[in-house]
Amino acid sequence: MKPIIAAVVALIALPAWAQDFPVEIETKFGTVPIETQPERVATVDYAGADNVLALGFQPLTVREWFGPYENGLWHWAQEVASDDPVLLSGQLDFEAIAATDPDVILGLRSGITADEFGQLSAIAPTVAVPPGAGDYDLDWQAQARLAGRALGREDEAERQIADIEELFAETAAAHPEWEGKTMTVLTYYDGSVGLYTATDSSVRTFEAFGLVPHPKVIELSQPGQFYVEISQEILPELDADVILWFSPQDDENVQGLVARDSMRAVEEGREIFLSLESPANGALSHGSLLSLPYAVERLTPLLDAALDGDPETPVAHE
Repeated sequence: MKPIIAAVVALIALPAWAQDFPVEIETKFGTVPIETQPERVATVDYAGADNVLALGFQPLTVREWFGPYENGLWHWAQEVASDDPVLLSGQLDFEAIAATDPDVILGLRSGITADEFGQLSAIAPTVAVPPGAGDYDLDWQAQARLAGRALGREDEAERQIADIEELFAETAAAHPEWEGKTMTVLTYYDGSVGLYTATDSSVRTFEAFGLVPHPKVIELSQPGQFYVEISQEILPELDADVILWFSPQDDENVQGLVARDSMRAVEEGREIFLSLESPANGALSHGSLLSLPYAVERLTPLLDAALDGDPETPVAHE
Protein backbone atom coordinates (compact mmCIF):
# COMPACT_ATOMS: atom_id res chain seq x y z
CA MET A 1 0.00 0.00 0.00
CA LYS A 2 1.37 3.44 -0.96
CA PRO A 3 2.11 5.86 1.91
CA ILE A 4 -0.52 8.35 0.69
CA ILE A 5 -3.24 5.70 0.69
CA ALA A 6 -2.07 4.29 4.01
CA ALA A 7 -2.38 7.74 5.57
CA VAL A 8 -5.94 8.15 4.31
CA VAL A 9 -6.93 4.68 5.52
CA ALA A 10 -5.51 5.53 8.93
CA LEU A 11 -7.52 8.76 8.95
CA ILE A 12 -10.79 6.94 8.28
CA ALA A 13 -10.21 4.82 11.36
CA LEU A 14 -9.90 7.91 13.59
CA PRO A 15 -12.80 9.28 15.64
CA ALA A 16 -14.62 12.36 14.38
CA TRP A 17 -12.86 15.70 14.75
CA ALA A 18 -14.51 18.10 17.14
CA GLN A 19 -16.42 20.85 15.37
CA ASP A 20 -19.38 22.77 16.66
CA PHE A 21 -22.79 22.27 15.07
CA PRO A 22 -25.11 23.62 13.85
CA VAL A 23 -23.27 25.41 11.03
CA GLU A 24 -24.65 27.65 8.33
CA ILE A 25 -23.13 27.70 4.85
CA GLU A 26 -23.86 30.48 2.38
CA THR A 27 -24.63 29.24 -1.14
CA LYS A 28 -25.81 30.92 -4.32
CA PHE A 29 -29.25 29.45 -3.57
CA GLY A 30 -29.37 30.77 0.00
CA THR A 31 -28.19 29.87 3.48
CA VAL A 32 -27.99 26.14 4.23
CA PRO A 33 -28.14 25.11 7.90
CA ILE A 34 -26.62 21.78 8.94
CA GLU A 35 -27.94 21.02 12.39
CA THR A 36 -25.80 18.07 13.48
CA GLN A 37 -22.56 16.33 12.56
CA PRO A 38 -23.30 14.38 9.35
CA GLU A 39 -22.61 10.67 9.24
CA ARG A 40 -24.11 9.73 5.89
CA VAL A 41 -22.81 11.78 2.95
CA ALA A 42 -24.04 11.86 -0.63
CA THR A 43 -22.41 13.85 -3.42
CA VAL A 44 -23.67 14.99 -6.81
CA ASP A 45 -20.31 16.54 -7.68
CA TYR A 46 -18.11 15.42 -10.52
CA ALA A 47 -15.18 13.85 -8.62
CA GLY A 48 -16.79 14.84 -5.31
CA ALA A 49 -16.47 11.36 -3.82
CA ASP A 50 -12.70 11.85 -3.55
CA ASN A 51 -12.86 14.58 -0.92
CA VAL A 52 -15.60 12.74 0.97
CA LEU A 53 -13.27 9.74 1.23
CA ALA A 54 -10.24 11.86 2.09
CA LEU A 55 -12.16 13.42 4.99
CA GLY A 56 -13.05 10.07 6.48
CA PHE A 57 -16.51 9.23 5.09
CA GLN A 58 -17.77 6.59 2.68
CA PRO A 59 -19.72 8.37 -0.10
CA LEU A 60 -23.25 7.08 -0.59
CA THR A 61 -23.34 8.27 -4.21
CA VAL A 62 -20.89 9.16 -6.97
CA ARG A 63 -21.57 11.17 -10.12
CA GLU A 64 -20.54 9.37 -13.29
CA TRP A 65 -17.92 11.42 -15.19
CA PHE A 66 -15.20 9.70 -17.20
CA GLY A 67 -12.64 6.97 -16.81
CA PRO A 68 -12.32 3.18 -16.99
CA TYR A 69 -13.90 2.28 -13.64
CA GLU A 70 -17.44 0.90 -13.52
CA ASN A 71 -18.19 2.23 -10.03
CA GLY A 72 -17.06 5.77 -10.94
CA LEU A 73 -14.08 5.78 -8.56
CA TRP A 74 -10.51 6.03 -9.86
CA HIS A 75 -7.76 3.87 -8.36
CA TRP A 76 -6.71 6.38 -5.67
CA ALA A 77 -10.29 6.24 -4.36
CA GLN A 78 -10.85 2.52 -4.99
CA GLU A 79 -8.25 1.65 -2.35
CA VAL A 80 -9.99 3.76 0.28
CA ALA A 81 -13.65 2.97 -0.47
CA SER A 82 -15.07 0.03 1.45
CA ASP A 83 -18.27 -0.19 -0.61
CA ASP A 84 -19.38 0.78 -4.09
CA PRO A 85 -21.49 3.96 -3.94
CA VAL A 86 -24.68 4.38 -5.95
CA LEU A 87 -23.62 5.50 -9.44
CA LEU A 88 -25.55 8.53 -10.70
CA SER A 89 -25.60 8.59 -14.51
CA GLY A 90 -27.08 11.29 -16.72
CA GLN A 91 -29.85 13.34 -15.16
CA LEU A 92 -29.92 13.28 -11.36
CA ASP A 93 -31.97 10.40 -10.00
CA PHE A 94 -33.58 11.98 -6.94
CA GLU A 95 -35.28 8.76 -5.87
CA ALA A 96 -31.96 6.91 -5.89
CA ILE A 97 -30.32 9.70 -3.89
CA ALA A 98 -33.16 9.76 -1.36
CA ALA A 99 -32.97 5.98 -0.99
CA THR A 100 -29.41 6.32 0.40
CA ASP A 101 -30.83 8.35 3.33
CA PRO A 102 -28.11 11.02 3.44
CA ASP A 103 -27.59 13.52 6.25
CA VAL A 104 -26.03 16.01 3.82
CA ILE A 105 -25.53 16.31 0.05
CA LEU A 106 -22.50 18.02 -1.51
CA GLY A 107 -22.98 19.89 -4.78
CA LEU A 108 -19.83 22.01 -5.07
CA ARG A 109 -18.84 21.01 -8.60
CA SER A 110 -22.11 19.81 -9.98
CA GLY A 111 -23.79 22.50 -12.07
CA ILE A 112 -27.09 21.94 -10.26
CA THR A 113 -29.93 24.32 -11.07
CA ALA A 114 -32.17 26.11 -8.58
CA ASP A 115 -34.88 23.51 -9.23
CA GLU A 116 -32.47 20.62 -8.66
CA PHE A 117 -31.18 22.31 -5.51
CA GLY A 118 -34.75 22.50 -4.23
CA GLN A 119 -35.40 18.82 -4.92
CA LEU A 120 -32.12 17.81 -3.29
CA SER A 121 -32.77 20.05 -0.28
CA ALA A 122 -36.05 18.22 0.28
CA ILE A 123 -33.92 15.10 0.81
CA ALA A 124 -31.14 16.60 2.97
CA PRO A 125 -29.25 19.88 3.46
CA THR A 126 -27.47 20.50 0.17
CA VAL A 127 -24.24 22.52 -0.12
CA ALA A 128 -23.79 24.35 -3.43
CA VAL A 129 -21.23 26.92 -4.58
CA PRO A 130 -21.01 30.23 -2.69
CA PRO A 131 -22.80 33.39 -3.88
CA GLY A 132 -21.10 34.92 -6.90
CA ALA A 133 -19.20 31.76 -7.85
CA GLY A 134 -19.69 29.96 -11.15
CA ASP A 135 -20.74 26.32 -11.09
CA TYR A 136 -17.18 25.14 -11.74
CA ASP A 137 -15.16 28.11 -10.47
CA LEU A 138 -14.03 26.77 -7.09
CA ASP A 139 -10.39 25.76 -6.93
CA TRP A 140 -9.42 22.52 -5.20
CA GLN A 141 -8.69 24.28 -1.90
CA ALA A 142 -12.11 25.96 -1.79
CA GLN A 143 -13.86 22.69 -2.59
CA ALA A 144 -11.96 20.88 0.17
CA ARG A 145 -12.59 23.64 2.71
CA LEU A 146 -16.33 23.76 2.04
CA ALA A 147 -16.57 19.98 2.20
CA GLY A 148 -14.62 20.03 5.46
CA ARG A 149 -16.92 22.65 6.97
CA ALA A 150 -20.08 20.79 5.91
CA LEU A 151 -18.79 17.48 7.26
CA GLY A 152 -17.28 18.72 10.50
CA ARG A 153 -13.72 18.12 9.30
CA GLU A 154 -12.41 21.68 8.86
CA ASP A 155 -9.13 21.03 10.67
CA GLU A 156 -8.44 17.86 8.73
CA ALA A 157 -9.22 19.56 5.42
CA GLU A 158 -6.76 22.33 6.27
CA ARG A 159 -4.08 19.80 7.21
CA GLN A 160 -4.41 17.95 3.93
CA ILE A 161 -4.52 21.19 1.92
CA ALA A 162 -1.27 22.30 3.61
CA ASP A 163 0.38 18.96 2.80
CA ILE A 164 -0.52 19.24 -0.88
CA GLU A 165 0.51 22.88 -1.09
CA GLU A 166 3.86 21.90 0.40
CA LEU A 167 4.20 19.16 -2.23
CA PHE A 168 3.49 21.71 -4.97
CA ALA A 169 6.04 24.13 -3.49
CA GLU A 170 8.67 21.42 -3.28
CA THR A 171 8.02 20.41 -6.89
CA ALA A 172 8.28 24.02 -8.10
CA ALA A 173 11.47 24.57 -6.10
CA ALA A 174 13.00 21.45 -7.65
CA HIS A 175 12.21 22.81 -11.14
CA PRO A 176 13.09 26.53 -11.14
CA GLU A 177 13.29 26.39 -14.94
CA TRP A 178 9.51 26.05 -15.05
CA GLU A 179 8.94 29.43 -13.40
CA GLY A 180 7.08 31.78 -15.73
CA LYS A 181 6.81 29.30 -18.60
CA THR A 182 3.54 29.68 -20.48
CA MET A 183 1.03 26.92 -21.03
CA THR A 184 -2.13 26.28 -23.00
CA VAL A 185 -4.57 23.44 -22.28
CA LEU A 186 -6.65 22.24 -25.24
CA THR A 187 -8.91 19.43 -26.33
CA TYR A 188 -10.91 18.33 -29.36
CA TYR A 189 -14.51 17.44 -28.67
CA ASP A 190 -17.62 17.05 -30.76
CA GLY A 191 -16.07 18.55 -33.88
CA SER A 192 -14.50 21.59 -32.22
CA VAL A 193 -11.26 22.66 -30.58
CA GLY A 194 -11.77 23.49 -26.92
CA LEU A 195 -9.66 25.80 -24.76
CA TYR A 196 -9.52 25.54 -20.97
CA THR A 197 -9.58 29.05 -19.56
CA ALA A 198 -7.48 30.67 -16.86
CA THR A 199 -10.21 29.88 -14.29
CA ASP A 200 -10.21 26.13 -14.98
CA SER A 201 -9.09 24.05 -12.00
CA SER A 202 -6.51 22.12 -14.04
CA VAL A 203 -4.94 25.31 -15.34
CA ARG A 204 -4.81 26.69 -11.80
CA THR A 205 -3.04 23.54 -10.64
CA PHE A 206 -0.27 24.09 -13.18
CA GLU A 207 0.18 27.58 -11.80
CA ALA A 208 1.24 25.97 -8.51
CA PHE A 209 4.22 24.54 -10.42
CA GLY A 210 5.28 28.03 -11.52
CA LEU A 211 3.69 27.88 -14.97
CA VAL A 212 1.39 30.66 -16.17
CA PRO A 213 -1.48 30.69 -18.69
CA HIS A 214 -0.48 31.97 -22.12
CA PRO A 215 -1.54 35.64 -22.52
CA LYS A 216 -3.99 34.67 -25.27
CA VAL A 217 -5.62 32.21 -22.84
CA ILE A 218 -6.13 35.04 -20.35
CA GLU A 219 -7.55 37.24 -23.11
CA LEU A 220 -10.10 34.59 -24.10
CA SER A 221 -11.11 33.74 -20.53
CA GLN A 222 -14.46 34.94 -19.21
CA PRO A 223 -15.72 34.86 -15.60
CA GLY A 224 -17.63 31.69 -14.86
CA GLN A 225 -16.39 29.86 -17.98
CA PHE A 226 -13.81 27.12 -17.53
CA TYR A 227 -13.95 26.07 -21.19
CA VAL A 228 -14.60 27.82 -24.50
CA GLU A 229 -14.78 26.60 -28.07
CA ILE A 230 -12.28 28.25 -30.41
CA SER A 231 -11.55 28.29 -34.11
CA GLN A 232 -8.54 26.19 -35.01
CA GLU A 233 -7.22 29.15 -37.01
CA ILE A 234 -6.14 30.89 -33.78
CA LEU A 235 -4.05 27.95 -32.52
CA PRO A 236 -0.76 29.66 -33.53
CA GLU A 237 -1.75 32.57 -31.28
CA LEU A 238 -1.85 30.11 -28.36
CA ASP A 239 1.65 28.75 -29.02
CA ALA A 240 2.85 28.41 -25.43
CA ASP A 241 6.03 26.97 -23.93
CA VAL A 242 4.06 23.78 -23.29
CA ILE A 243 0.79 22.63 -24.87
CA LEU A 244 -1.32 20.05 -23.07
CA TRP A 245 -3.98 18.19 -25.03
CA PHE A 246 -6.72 16.30 -23.24
CA SER A 247 -6.72 13.89 -26.17
CA PRO A 248 -4.83 10.74 -27.17
CA GLN A 249 -1.72 11.35 -29.27
CA ASP A 250 -3.12 9.27 -32.12
CA ASP A 251 -6.36 11.28 -32.33
CA GLU A 252 -6.78 11.84 -36.06
CA ASN A 253 -8.89 14.94 -35.37
CA VAL A 254 -6.05 16.68 -33.52
CA GLN A 255 -3.38 15.43 -35.90
CA GLY A 256 -5.46 16.73 -38.80
CA LEU A 257 -5.69 20.31 -37.52
CA VAL A 258 -3.88 22.28 -40.21
CA ALA A 259 -3.33 25.31 -37.97
CA ARG A 260 -1.62 23.13 -35.36
CA ASP A 261 1.17 22.46 -37.85
CA SER A 262 2.10 26.16 -37.62
CA MET A 263 2.78 25.97 -33.88
CA ARG A 264 6.42 25.93 -32.81
CA ALA A 265 5.49 23.79 -29.83
CA VAL A 266 4.66 20.97 -32.25
CA GLU A 267 7.94 21.26 -34.11
CA GLU A 268 9.95 21.52 -30.89
CA GLY A 269 8.28 18.61 -29.10
CA ARG A 270 6.59 20.65 -26.37
CA GLU A 271 3.18 18.94 -26.49
CA ILE A 272 1.77 16.57 -23.88
CA PHE A 273 -1.15 14.30 -24.76
CA LEU A 274 -3.38 12.76 -22.08
CA SER A 275 -6.08 10.28 -23.07
CA LEU A 276 -9.39 9.94 -21.24
CA GLU A 277 -8.18 6.86 -19.37
CA SER A 278 -4.80 8.37 -18.50
CA PRO A 279 -4.00 8.36 -14.75
CA ALA A 280 -2.45 11.82 -15.17
CA ASN A 281 -5.63 13.12 -16.84
CA GLY A 282 -7.85 11.58 -14.18
CA ALA A 283 -5.76 12.85 -11.28
CA LEU A 284 -5.43 16.37 -12.69
CA SER A 285 -9.07 16.66 -13.72
CA HIS A 286 -10.37 15.40 -10.39
CA GLY A 287 -8.27 17.98 -8.54
CA SER A 288 -9.02 16.46 -5.15
CA LEU A 289 -7.26 15.82 -1.85
CA LEU A 290 -6.82 12.20 -2.95
CA SER A 291 -5.86 12.72 -6.58
CA LEU A 292 -3.50 15.71 -6.60
CA PRO A 293 -0.46 13.87 -5.16
CA TYR A 294 -0.86 11.41 -8.05
CA ALA A 295 -1.12 14.30 -10.50
CA VAL A 296 2.24 15.63 -9.31
CA GLU A 297 3.80 12.18 -9.59
CA ARG A 298 2.53 11.59 -13.15
CA LEU A 299 2.91 15.09 -14.59
CA THR A 300 6.39 15.98 -13.34
CA PRO A 301 8.31 13.77 -15.81
CA LEU A 302 6.04 14.84 -18.67
CA LEU A 303 6.68 18.53 -17.96
CA ASP A 304 10.40 17.85 -17.58
CA ALA A 305 10.58 16.31 -21.03
CA ALA A 306 8.43 18.98 -22.69
CA LEU A 307 10.28 21.93 -21.12
CA ASP A 308 13.89 20.75 -21.25
CA GLY A 309 14.65 22.81 -24.36
CA ASP A 310 15.70 19.77 -26.39
CA PRO A 311 13.36 18.95 -29.32
CA GLU A 312 14.88 15.46 -29.47
CA THR A 313 13.69 14.50 -25.98
CA PRO A 314 10.69 12.20 -26.35
CA VAL A 315 7.66 13.24 -24.32
CA ALA A 316 5.84 10.21 -22.95
CA HIS A 317 2.11 10.38 -23.56
CA GLU A 318 -0.59 8.67 -21.53
